[in-house]
Amino acid sequence: MDSLHELLVNIDAILQKEKTSKEESLRRGERFNVFQICGVDHYEVMHSTILASILNPDGSHGQRDKFLKIFLSVVDDKIGIDSSSCSVFTEYVTDEGRIDILIEDNKGKGIIIENKVYAADQDRQLIRYDDFSKKKYGEGHYAIYYLTLDGHEASEGSGKGVAYFRISYSSHILAWLEECIKESVATPLVHETLIQYKNHIKQLTNQDMDTYIKEELLEQMANNASAVAAILTEQEAYKRFVFNKYVIESTILKEFCKEKDLIFVQSQMFVGGSGKGFYFHKPEWKSSAIWFYTDRSGEWDFYWGISHYDKELDVKEVKLDCFSNAPTNYWPYGWEYLNKYRNWDWNTYAEMVNGNFSKYVKELLLLAIEEIEKKTIPMP
Repeated sequence: MDSLHELLVNIDAILQKEKTSKEESLRRGERFNVFQICGVDHYEVMHSTILASILNPDGSHGQRDKFLKIFLSVVDDKIGIDSSSCSVFTEYVTDEGRIDILIEDNKGKGIIIENKVYAADQDRQLIRYDDFSKKKYGEGHYAIYYLTLDGHEASEGSGKGVAYFRISYSSHILAWLEECIKESVATPLVHETLIQYKNHIKQLTNQDMDTYIKEELLEQMANNASAVAAILTEQEAYKRFVFNKYVIESTILKEFCKEKDLIFVQSQMFVGGSGKGFYFHKPEWKSSAIWFYTDRSGEWDFYWGISHYDKELDVKEVKLDCFSNAPTNYWPYGWEYLNKYRNWDWNTYAEMVNGNFSKYVKELLLLAIEEIEKKTIPMP
């Protein structure tokens, strides 16, 4: 226990050092990032547009196929595509669906990049793109790359039987951008833009800790290997503990529920399988509830909306202003991703402990309740 306490004290000191470093960097203007300002974090289409513009030999960067060549080297080009004659397309329309990024040369070879930042796989998506590629390019003349934040596999329903290649933002894209930055020193505007996008990806993949601070952190962990092992062994228990103590038992949410006469219920959280979340309802709402939900097996892709907790709602579909996505049978008033906490990583649990997560949930609940009351929305 002493070694565990020592480890935590030392790590806290390192994190304070990182905080100071970030504050100093902020004062110097080094954390200014137009990509973050524009809010491109979670939107695949925007990332696809940015990536394609850098890859495009005819792009406004003026570097011809230099950046595309580097990319092909990083992802280990499987088909020997001719970068000098390549055209790059985004949202390429086919009978099999829209391809995020398509690269093809004038010799009949093509590369498909399916870009998944947070969105779920569509049914038979990679299978359909494979069918398209076989018809258009022929066996051995195309490659399909599945791009995600961490390089995970596609779902079986999307890619079963397809010989696709996994690449990631956290590894391949960052490595590619690093090399592009080295090659763009003579073009300051391009150089600075690439640096900003690289920094944005580092933040998106939780890799923006200064290298020397990260080394110090890892050294502390290695020096206290038994304590680290004890912590890692209890990861799932820690998630449950934090959620129960700092969300379900949160003073912020308890007081808000008392004020608004709400009942707070968690459903299937941390028990494995898909379909889990938590919801709030008033005693007079016999089946209606404001849900925070994911249909994934892990703690990611959370969204919120109004649905049922007992029998299905028999109400007229109408989209509320607090939700951006259209109503469905299950979400008759629309729904919205939890953009700030759509995917729960370890920082999310820290946000639960410091109360920011509960404040965010409270703000959303207040938006929905005020609109429900103002528009007298049925909540049977």
